[in-house]
Amino acid sequence: METESKNRLLKGHEVAQILNISRALAYRMMQRGDIKVVKFGKSVRVSERDLQEFINKHKPADN
Repeated sequence: METESKNRLLKGHEVAQILNISRALAYRMMQRGDIKVVKFGKSVRVSERDLQEFINKHKPADN
């Protein structure tokens, strides 16, 4: 992800596409709080910054 777009808010299907997982799994992870979300009304979004932090946190450590 590019630095200047870190404030962009992603929809659940975009999160699923980036993580290469199903939409259902992406939404479950968002609902459980595994991935931080931004809520407004019935809409739920994930900031690119928070998604990148999630990815970094779950990367295997370099040896």
